[in-house]
Amino acid sequence: MEPSVKKAKMTNPKFKQNKKKYFHAKRQVLQPGQRGFFATCNINEKACVRECYNLLNHYADLLYGPEKPANEPDDEQEEASEAEKPAGGAAANDEDDDDLEAAAAKCRETLSQRKVRFQNMDTGTTNCVFIRTLLDDPVELGKYIINDIQTTGKSQSRFVLRLVPIEAVCRANMPDIINAAGTLFDKHFLKEPTSYGIIFNHRYNQQIKRDEVIHQLADLVNSKNIGNKVDLKEAKKSIIVEVLRGYCLLSVIDNYLESKKYNLAELANPSDKKSNDSKSEMSLDDDKNKTSGDEKENTQDKDKGKTEKPL
Repeated sequence: MEPSVKKAKMTNPKFKQNKKKYFHAKRQVLQPGQRGFFATCNINEKACVRECYNLLNHYADLLYGPEKPANEPDDEQEEASEAEKPAGGAAANDEDDDDLEAAAAKCRETLSQRKVRFQNMDTGTTNCVFIRTLLDDPVELGKYIINDIQTTGKSQSRFVLRLVPIEAVCRANMPDIINAAGTLFDKHFLKEPTSYGIIFNHRYNQQIKRDEVIHQLADLVNSKNIGNKVDLKEAKKSIIVEVLRGYCLLSVIDNYLESKKYNLAELANPSDKKSNDSKSEMSLDDDKNKTSGDEKENTQDKDKGKTEKPL
């Protein structure tokens, strides 16, 4: 018996022509050497990214002024390019077509290389968002946002839980972490002695050990200045260490614990005010009860003195 030959599938050439091609947009990924803002959320990361853009752009415009996009041609350059265009004949039309193609290619290059003030980076971890920034000091903008939320009591966010400024991003291994932290600690711990604490979190990474990171970073801080001391409850400076897969986010923030660890919801609706108000009301009620009880005892003693007769 001859082996059965599989029949080739009939393909319609029109189907190939009309078949749609879907291209996935290139995602920008978290990389070493970046700086920005680390945000956490419970659900709906897309809404969290949108709120981060709104918050950061709003406060950055207030603090630094409106953004001026880079890689955009100036008016003078456009006028010069228009003046250089040749005129006349079919050759001119051909040259115009070539100029249009070159201009279109240049526009594509500028759009692909365009750098904006804030850009979302893919972290590869759920409920974790990183917004890269071109600002020199993201901590300054982070403090400005936190102070405004504390004074106004409005967080202007629904999905963003924490919004922490990040000063350095490196690979998640001890040599790179120590190198990145060394340059960062020179700015914060070299001059004046202060109290500090280390806050370590890791996600999707079990190779980096918490105790090893904390001990080596503490030794590095003490080597910068002998007067630096550890204070876990009321630290003036907090060292933030966030490990996301193969990357480590580092930052040093002043009064991080007092600012509710940059939790926007707690800053807008602090529970301490409610507890303090309830405690003050309870203390006032206790004082009133004590005074009323003392008055009753005094009146009872007076009544007893009147009723008792001398022998």
